[in-house]
Amino acid sequence: MNGGLNMSNQHNEKEFEKIMQEVEELDSKGLLESEIQTVCKTYGLHADDDRDDILFFIAESNLHYGAL
Repeated sequence: MNGGLNMSNQHNEKEFEKIMQEVEELDSKGLLESEIQTVCKTYGLHADDDRDDILFFIAESNLHYGAL
């Protein structure tokens, strides 16, 4: 049973890495500004100083809710 859990975790990690790469690519093209500003306003973050945390949050949300 633990083997299945490990496989699931590995799958989730690979899926998250894929989503994170997509998020970083969209950010580099300037296509996430609306989402970034929403996260900044909601959580009191700075778009430049907290960029890595914001992109991580967007990727994590997309992993759970499939919104990319």
